[in-house]
Amino acid sequence: MSESPEAEVSAEAVGEAEQVTPATGRVRRRRGQIRLKALIEATEALLEDHDVGDVGLYQIAERAGVPPASIYHFFPNKEAALVALAEDYLQRMVSRSIEILDPRPASWQDLVALRVRAAGRFYNDHRPLMRLFLGASISTEVRQRDMAGTLAVAHTRAEILDRHFLMPPVRDWTYKLANSLAIADGIWALSYSQHQRISGESVEEAVRAVVAYLRCYLPEWIEPRPVDAP
Repeated sequence: MSESPEAEVSAEAVGEAEQVTPATGRVRRRRGQIRLKALIEATEALLEDHDVGDVGLYQIAERAGVPPASIYHFFPNKEAALVALAEDYLQRMVSRSIEILDPRPASWQDLVALRVRAAGRFYNDHRPLMRLFLGASISTEVRQRDMAGTLAVAHTRAEILDRHFLMPPVRDWTYKLANSLAIADGIWALSYSQHQRISGESVEEAVRAVVAYLRCYLPEWIEPRPVDAP
């Protein structure tokens, strides 16, 4: 007995679904990645001109060109969007913190000063970053990411110091470097609250404070690591 046309169509449809499902899944994932990127970029763009408290999910969706109902597939609330942007910035900061220094710094104090000044410039070049991490309305979730990011940057700071100098052993060294980063952020948060930016004076004050703190644990002179050394 022959199958009905409906059965033939159903079998054909099932066959087609089996053929296209993997590709459809990849396309959907790709579209999701594109939309997520657009939403993060929209959040960043809005924070260029608005305080954190003045930005909402519907504004983010509108700026990104995403249907308002769709944004909830990515962010259940505004805090999730802010956390996603914070994580994006932290990844960039970690990447910058391991850049090769050329010329090589002559002393560990010079290396620390270079990194502190570079961080200050990065903050000033990214107003949304200052609003997220230095502003008065920092959410608990963003603060947690900030702390995790501070530890990540401290690890890379330890690596770059060890790459350039024959570093002595220091107990809990990574946490002490994290403390030095927090000292700079504290100085810069005060400057941001007063000037809506990090002043040049505050950058140099952070350099002095960080170097002074690390002098509590490091000798004044540390032998540079030979260029060919591992």
